Amino acid sequence: MGRLANRRALAGWACAIAIAVPIGCGGDDDGGDQPSAEETAQQYVDAQNSGDAATICSLYSDGLKEEIGALRNCPAFVQEQSSGAETSFELVGVEESGDRATAMLESSGESGAPVPLTITLERTDGGWLITSLAAPAL
Repeated sequence: MGRLANRRALAGWACAIAIAVPIGCGGDDDGGDQPSAEETAQQYVDAQNSGDAATICSLYSDGLKEEIGALRNCPAFVQEQSSGAETSFELVGVEESGDRATAMLESSGESGAPVPLTITLERTDGGWLITSLAAPAL
């Protein structure tokens, strides 16, 4: 049961951090109609900052939803995990390499101290999806 509690705590932390992340860098070199990794990350940040759980969930891969325990009802999970403290996100940078990208974010909450968050995105047939959320070990 301790492992489940740790997993939920990490998922909550990651969701809170991931809710507000402005990303800026890179682009989609294939010229298609799909958004770039940077645009996807920015969409995620905007959704986090506005509390748009449905959009946040649309940007998560099924694998990530399963990993954080949000496969069944992701919007409700995200709302539950992000309720409480006011948190804002800022995109620090994006590094894109082929079909993978890493976005570095910072979140600021009530304490005011910035907390780093890294999200990994992967290009799919339908565009970029967030495949992992990583907060620093505490």
